[in-house]
Amino acid sequence: MIFAGQLLCEVEQKSLNFKVPSTASPSLKMGSAAYKLPLPVAAKSRLDRSWSESVKSERITDLSVQEIKRQEAIFELYQGELDLIQDLGVVKTTYHDSMKKLHLLSNEELQKIFGFLDSLIPIHQALVDRLVVQRLPDGTTEGVGKQIKEWVPSLCQYIQVCANQVFAKALLDEKKYDAGVDDFLQRCMESPFSRKLDLWGLLDGPRGRFLKYPLLIKSIQRYTNCGSEDYQCLKDSVKLIEKLIAEADEKIGEAKCTLYKSKLSYVYDDQKVDSVEDSKVFVCSGILKNNKGTKLHVFLLDKVLLVTRPVTNNSQRGFQVYRQPIPVSTLNIEDLKDNEVRMGSFRNAFGQGGQTAKNVFRVSFMDPSQGQSHTLIATDEHDKRQWLQCLRQSISNQRPNGS
Repeated sequence: MIFAGQLLCEVEQKSLNFKVPSTASPSLKMGSAAYKLPLPVAAKSRLDRSWSESVKSERITDLSVQEIKRQEAIFELYQGELDLIQDLGVVKTTYHDSMKKLHLLSNEELQKIFGFLDSLIPIHQALVDRLVVQRLPDGTTEGVGKQIKEWVPSLCQYIQVCANQVFAKALLDEKKYDAGVDDFLQRCMESPFSRKLDLWGLLDGPRGRFLKYPLLIKSIQRYTNCGSEDYQCLKDSVKLIEKLIAEADEKIGEAKCTLYKSKLSYVYDDQKVDSVEDSKVFVCSGILKNNKGTKLHVFLLDKVLLVTRPVTNNSQRGFQVYRQPIPVSTLNIEDLKDNEVRMGSFRNAFGQGGQTAKNVFRVSFMDPSQGQSHTLIATDEHDKRQWLQCLRQSISNQRPNGS
């Protein structure tokens, strides 16, 4: 199950997410040799070194345990920035420049997938430079709170970057169906420089780093004298970053809503209800089964619930709306007991015996005459609870008086 509010709490959900299947045994364009898995090569590993290992041992003995931990926390922030800058450089030179030279992507596609690189690298280099300035000749670092507080506002770039990544991921998934692109990406992933990470793993690294800043800065704050100016600056920095993350989360929800609406197709004109067009925010989505065992991709937007079937039109993957969309303002939900619903055909559902279902709930119109209901089966109890929670919260938002 995919949620909109995942930036503040990155918890993996068990519901099946929509993934574009990989192409089996792609053949290359221009008569190139088909891809063959190379001989195993050791992947390049990070230099996993702590601050204590980077300074002279006699300097450490002069410091308190708390100060050593503070230095380690600062060094972790510093080293992480260097690692990220290195990854962004690999993405720029190995992926972007190579795919441009090989004409695997158009300039527009390159901009959509890699456009953020030029704006992010200077931001992270700026933090590295600030931390280096605070470092003394003996390897210890003085107060960093003011430096971090002055630097944090530059992270506002991530608000739009995170939203754009929604469309970048969708485009990259589509391009993997191109034999040449797929082959190039496989070759890169098997090369040592990639550390066995696929392209998206590298592209999504900055967003992951952005989410981690509150924890990294809190770690420094924990070992900083609480009465110092440095402590207050670090505290202020965390508050500002959390605010930026919340804004980015909101933009991601809007971007996902726009993306998924663009991929919808309709069987009947009367399915094009206003609540679809009026929806601005993606809430959650996932694959659920109906009582016949058919997999359906369900989208909950802020104003409508859509039950769809994955389809492919002119090599473009999308979602065909199944039955009538249910506006959240008229949505009714029922939590059904386990083994209350029978699986299978109409005959089996009302006959003797047959398999029964667990983790079932039903969605319908408050006025049954407006359209058919859906009996939906979640992957497990946790998945069902998540769906019911999102549905009830959306209803509460649209019908605050419970009407």
